[in-house]
Amino acid sequence: MYLVDAKRLYGWVGYSAHRYLGSGDAEVWDWGAGLSFPDLFHKGSLGGIFVGMEPKLTTLSKNINLGAGLGQVDKDTSLHIEGFYQYQLSDNIAITPGVIWITAPDFDADNPDSVVAWLRTTFRF
Repeated sequence: MYLVDAKRLYGWVGYSAHRYLGSGDAEVWDWGAGLSFPDLFHKGSLGGIFVGMEPKLTTLSKNINLGAGLGQVDKDTSLHIEGFYQYQLSDNIAITPGVIWITAPDFDADNPDSVVAWLRTTFRF
């Protein structure tokens, strides 16, 4: 569900309820928000930033074990932080460098953060 849907600002909040037949229930939340910058530094180019939380197990029945122990939910909050800049070289070619930073991977602050960078080229014909 989109809370705000505009050309420059967007976001969502998600909730799901899970039922494990004969065992119990769980709740999962996620959210995200982003901001885009059309024509940033150059006509036709686009910059963007995004921050969000991947689906997080927040409630779990005490008799269910999903791998962390009976009734154990995700202990920390993992954030997805992303930035990119799509530079329009011509009408048909764009180059997009970007970076993603994941804090507390697998919802565990003891895990080192992950950083992924990329460079994408888009050809339109």
